[in-house]
Order: sequence, then C-alpha cells, then structure tokens
Amino acid sequence: MKDFFAKFTEELVQAVRADFAELVKRIGNEKLYAVALVTDSDAGTVYLGMNTEESLGRRVEYYKREGDPDAESYISSYRWMPDEWAYSDGDLEPSQTVRASRMLSSRDDYSEETQAAFCEAASEALKQLDQEGLFSNVADRDELTLFVYMNDDDRSEDIEDYSAKLLNPEPVYLRFKARYDSIGE
Repeated sequence: MKDFFAKFTEELVQAVRADFAELVKRIGNEKLYAVALVTDSDAGTVYLGMNTEESLGRRVEYYKREGDPDAESYISSYRWMPDEWAYSDGDLEPSQTVRASRMLSSRDDYSEETQAAFCEAASEALKQLDQEGLFSNVADRDELTLFVYMNDDDRSEDIEDYSAKLLNPEPVYLRFKARYDSIGE
C-alpha cells in the first residue's frame, strides 16, 4: 500500500496543480482564503475545494434571502466547510483531480490505516505545491489556509487541525484552530 500512496501523491500533486490554475482563472480578483483537499469518511474519493471572501459573503446573503434569520451566526461554519464553498474541481471539464479520485477509489483496502495514509498523502501533496510557490503566487500565505477535510466523520476536526498545523505558518494555523470558538456566543 505504501507504493500505492506514493504514486497517488504524485498523481494528486499534478492534478491539483492543473486544477488550481484553472480555478484561479474563475476566481479572478476575488480574495482566496482557503484551499482544501476533501475526502469522505473512508477516504475513497478526493476533490479540490477553494473559497474566497467574496463567495463567502454571497453564500451568507443567499441564506438570508432564503429566510434563514441566523445566517450571519453561521459564517464561521460556512467559512470552513468545503461543502458550502463556491469553487471546486467539479466546476472544471475535465477535472484532473477526478483522475486522482478514480485512482483512490480503485484500491481494495479501505482500512483505517489506508485512510490515515490518504490524509498523509493529501497533506504531502499540498505541502509540495506550497513549497513550489503555487499558492503564494495567488494569495498572501499569511492569509491563506491549507488543510485536509474529511466529510461526516468523528475524526474530521482532528484531521483538519493536524493537516493545518503541518501546512500553514503558525499564525494561520492558530487562527484556523480557533475557527469555531465564537460559534454559539
């Protein structure tokens, strides 16, 4: 399985590099604040999610128009939930990240060990791309958060925090770690 995840990391780096470049064109002059690699609870798929301050504002306004009186109070949740984000490789035709996702879903072993190996591979892919300068060419790294996100899983917050600590300058990580502190106040 180690060889599989080494190859997967290479594939993911190439895919994210290509899809990120295409999504940045769609974002235009908006201020990018987050990039995440998103998976499901068994790490059987992956997608690239990105969000901007402007798209976050549009999301909150949408929920207000739909009659949600508490939309403003959920902004911290919307900010860090890729399911609520405006940009993903799903917007692209073709998406290179889909290729990596197919590779991931083709494996036979979905054990907790391989789920952990996925999180390490996804973190490593983002780290390599960050070291190349891919993200800093588009956004101030002191304002951009990179992380791995696992949908609908009890481990989600731990995975997000672990990856964010590995991938970001300390001030960015500390802001991210405190992301839900104001919810419910």
